[in-house]
Amino acid sequence: MIRINDDWIIDVDEHNYILKRDMHTDRIRKDGKVEHVYTIKGYFSSPDKALKSFGEEIIRDRLKASEMGLPEAVQAIRECIGEWTQTVRKIMSEESV
Repeated sequence: MIRINDDWIIDVDEHNYILKRDMHTDRIRKDGKVEHVYTIKGYFSSPDKALKSFGEEIIRDRLKASEMGLPEAVQAIRECIGEWTQTVRKIMSEESV
């Protein structure tokens, strides 16, 4: 599992990179085990495609949060791209250490 930030992870299995949103809650399964709850946002063939989708998700979340005019929407998109870029740069700089 790759933790992007407090709210997002990329889970990895034999075939996919799975973008998931952390719901910050646990649930008890029928067998009594406790599991953390995630919402799956998509299955991808590479980590870069999953990261790109993460960027699209944060833009989508911001735009659907409230009604706004085109100038405000463009500004919100720019801010989201900046947030995404900072997140990816932080991940990359941690990798190079």
